[in-house]
Amino acid sequence: MKKIIILISITLSFSSSSQDETGSTTFEYTQKIHKKLSELESLPVDKYVDEIDSYRNSLVKYFEHKKRVCRGEFSTIILSGEGQGPAKGATHKLSAKERKLCFREMKALQITFINNMFVARKRYLDELHEKQVKALSDAREASINDLKRAFN
Repeated sequence: MKKIIILISITLSFSSSSQDETGSTTFEYTQKIHKKLSELESLPVDKYVDEIDSYRNSLVKYFEHKKRVCRGEFSTIILSGEGQGPAKGATHKLSAKERKLCFREMKALQITFINNMFVARKRYLDELHEKQVKALSDAREASINDLKRAFN
């Protein structure tokens, strides 16, 4: 339930322009970001090196945009009653309460991002460490076997 409330309020806090740079609606863009956050946590180890930068770049880009929204650099355009475009001079900046909520939501998303990035990197490093320890063990055994063969 909490995720639904956060998702709804995030989409409402964006500027009402219906398109972002990727050509999708703000709601779809927010859904993509939430999907990327969940994918990041379960990123396969073999794809970590190749894909981690794309995840990081898209999420950091989202957070920069969200930060600008929360600061009030964008205003929400209120459409006229007939849907023929923005009403003349009708803009709505975020109130102090809305701004505080916006930053709180952004903080929660950034914490999720950091935690999921940690999980993915830890899994990658654990597997890398396992491989290195196995290689070290194999090298030790090979050296001991070579030494035994040399003295037999």
